[in-house]
Amino acid sequence: MTLLGVASACDSAADANDTITQGGTLRVVLPALPDHLDPQKIAAAMDANISRLISRTLTTYKAEPGTASSELVPDLATDLGRPSENNTVWEFKLREGVKWEDGTAVSCQQLKYGVERNFAKVFDSGLPYAELMLADNATPYEGPYSGKELDSVSCEDTRTIKFRLKQPAGDFNYTVALSIFSPSMPGADGDKDAYDMRPLATGPYRVEPRQKDAKSFTLVRNEHWSSSLDSVRKAHPDKIVFVVDSNDPAVTNGLIQDQGSDRNTIMLQTNVAPNFLQQVINDPKLSQRVAQGPSGAVRYFAINTQMVKNLDCRKALAYAFNKRKYRQAMGGSVIGDLATSMIPPNLAAHAKFDHYNTLTDSDGDEDAALKLIDKAKKDGSPCPEKVKVALPDNDTIARYVKTMVDAYVRVGIKVELNRLPAQTYFGLIADIGHGNHLVYAGWIPDWANGSAVIPPLFDGALVKPSGEQSGSNYSFLNDADINKAMADAMAEDDLNRQYKLWGEIDSRLSEMAVTIPVLYPKSIRMYGSNVAGAFIHSQFGAPDLASLGLKDPSIPVDVTSSGS
Repeated sequence: MTLLGVASACDSAADANDTITQGGTLRVVLPALPDHLDPQKIAAAMDANISRLISRTLTTYKAEPGTASSELVPDLATDLGRPSENNTVWEFKLREGVKWEDGTAVSCQQLKYGVERNFAKVFDSGLPYAELMLADNATPYEGPYSGKELDSVSCEDTRTIKFRLKQPAGDFNYTVALSIFSPSMPGADGDKDAYDMRPLATGPYRVEPRQKDAKSFTLVRNEHWSSSLDSVRKAHPDKIVFVVDSNDPAVTNGLIQDQGSDRNTIMLQTNVAPNFLQQVINDPKLSQRVAQGPSGAVRYFAINTQMVKNLDCRKALAYAFNKRKYRQAMGGSVIGDLATSMIPPNLAAHAKFDHYNTLTDSDGDEDAALKLIDKAKKDGSPCPEKVKVALPDNDTIARYVKTMVDAYVRVGIKVELNRLPAQTYFGLIADIGHGNHLVYAGWIPDWANGSAVIPPLFDGALVKPSGEQSGSNYSFLNDADINKAMADAMAEDDLNRQYKLWGEIDSRLSEMAVTIPVLYPKSIRMYGSNVAGAFIHSQFGAPDLASLGLKDPSIPVDVTSSGS
């Protein structure tokens, strides 16, 4: 899942000073508006965290701190699914009584329709698992708008849905916890752009109407949601106001001062600003208002293999990168561990390798890079003397990425930083025609296996022509050997052997230099003194929105606040 353990003393919703009172308005600060709220378009972890309040799925994750947050529980389904035929068929029974925000009952047919939407081109921005895992029709299926149905998803009755898979998947019940497997009501999505801003809700909150250019939006209670039919979402606040503010130092300073509606505020997707980091984590009182822990993610730069085709040139970019200085700009070692792989260390599929000597020389290896650049020139396919690096239009991120400019100039490569609109960033870098040599990205596995890292980031089937979306394959890699290795790993039914295969593919991809993994980041998110229930959820690498509430709901929220 695209981005963006250790716990503080106040990291548990059960702490004595963390008592939540129902009601009030929670204020959530975001670096940019969500790319999408339409569940079938969602690929970003932040969007999925928000979507969980609006759109329910067959299964979901516990809203509890620590390792419990990685545990699966039934949501729209009555259980965790019933596999058969060697895990190639999965059946789920829908919970009775769940309703849409207009009072209509949620049906199997609406769930099937939601899954079918994934196959339409308009949803290529979403995660690819429906297309990668579900058996296709004899004639390739192109979504429900053609009037056809997907044969591999069937409703046995109004409450029983059956999925037929291309190959065995013992963890398919984790896949259906993703937003892309949410139900959708046929006809409600006629205006795709409008529906993306305001999808019909099945969760505890619905989206209030908003202007297209608004820098905030509000969730209010869905009167047709029933807490007795939802064991996960706490739905403590009456309202949740999401506000865009990319000035991380100002937001952090406002939370430190803790005045007015900053008391009701939490940073969702950005860490405490680097210039305040030591003050916040070393102050006994301020550190009580920080949710922190491993994000379970990898922060990386994807190298555009269509623009940097020469392997030696890609390797030179990997060798020359100064990961120590990059992490220092972010706040130092407290912010995370230096990365060598795309599969993070908390997963059993993680393999230990260090092909570019990150762990022995984190300043980069200029000599190795220069030798490769010289070799490419002698071979008649010289490396680019200037590279464009795409990043979201955010001052804090730009400060980190500027360390690349100094690192690459040492090996004779000039860097042009290309700041793209933050709200549409991941859609822009998913288009093969975007013209950047490297792009800033991050990934949180969609479940605890390499199958939720390697295929969505490197499957060649995802690569589409210019003007279309290539999912999260930001390297635009389409390598026959890697594609076959992924298919073999997916087909392996012994999980321990499968973990080993994913680690081996990760190592091969590193040798192919299709990405530069930089950091396994930690999340350090501050919140106001009136906010309770904050902890880092392992699935989102951020505070779990489903668990948050207020101690005193009578404190009002002025949307602008002193942190803006």
